[in-house]
Amino acid sequence: MLTRSRHRVSELLCRPSEIPELQAPREGWKRGLLTLPKLGPLKLAEDLPRVDRPDLVTLSLDAAGRYFVSFSAEVAKAPPSLSYRAPAVGVDLGLKHLATLSTGEKIENPKRYQKRLRYLRQQQRSLSRRQKGSRRRERQKLRVARAHAKVREARQYALHQLTTRLTERFDLICIEDLNVKALARGRHARAVHDASLGEILRQLKYKADWRDKILIDVDRWYPSSKTCSTCQHRLDELRLDVREWTCPKCGSCHDRDVNAARNVLTEGLRQLAGRDDRDLRVDAGDSCPEEILVQVLAEEARSGQCNRACLEQARLH
Repeated sequence: MLTRSRHRVSELLCRPSEIPELQAPREGWKRGLLTLPKLGPLKLAEDLPRVDRPDLVTLSLDAAGRYFVSFSAEVAKAPPSLSYRAPAVGVDLGLKHLATLSTGEKIENPKRYQKRLRYLRQQQRSLSRRQKGSRRRERQKLRVARAHAKVREARQYALHQLTTRLTERFDLICIEDLNVKALARGRHARAVHDASLGEILRQLKYKADWRDKILIDVDRWYPSSKTCSTCQHRLDELRLDVREWTCPKCGSCHDRDVNAARNVLTEGLRQLAGRDDRDLRVDAGDSCPEEILVQVLAEEARSGQCNRACLEQARLH
């Protein structure tokens, strides 16, 4: 990112015959310096790849008035590290907690846009009151753009921290293939956009490819929340406001998000193995053994959670 000069991009443009090259000498490249026309030598904030010269240099200007220089260069990819242990994790994305891991860890959702929503509204109303074509409107437009840029950068920083930690810590990552576009059209559209669930999936895909990790997409229709991760007992209905529930079959108490993350990991391992180890009796009429059928039905009657297979089996008897 470059913030030194106030020149506009239009001032840097000229006729094709007069376009000067972006000078990046070998010594300057090694020292992290870049020389641009009308801007002079600029020190870059990030470390440069170990190449003699870049193949492509692109200069851009965003709405907040900041310059950015992107480099394109071919570098050799490091060989994958050989490890005897391959830890795996299941990830369940949400709005209250940005990500819940199968290990029980929960990452809070920073909600950057929600926290700055009042200030953004004030600045946007001030912009709408400015006269079109005036200098005060241009200054206010730049102020609004910078406020949105700060929110976007804080969100991106948190997402990069999360995805980098996941790809560095685990060799196998299982995550649901969410339909983010459809979720963004619902009643929680603002919260979905603020969480940037699609950006998490995008970053996990290319970072897993960089580090030679395995990323498995679990089908979005897999009932991960209402399936017991201990005995695979499946409920027919589980309301969204129920955050904790007890399995009527084995008696295990589950946190909704942690249980979903564990089931996502189990389903991802099954897909990776290429076989179906699920108990198909859950969808049939004999999902509950005879000795515990009465106990399961009584527990479901008290909790209000029911399983269609058990009810059908009770009717048959």
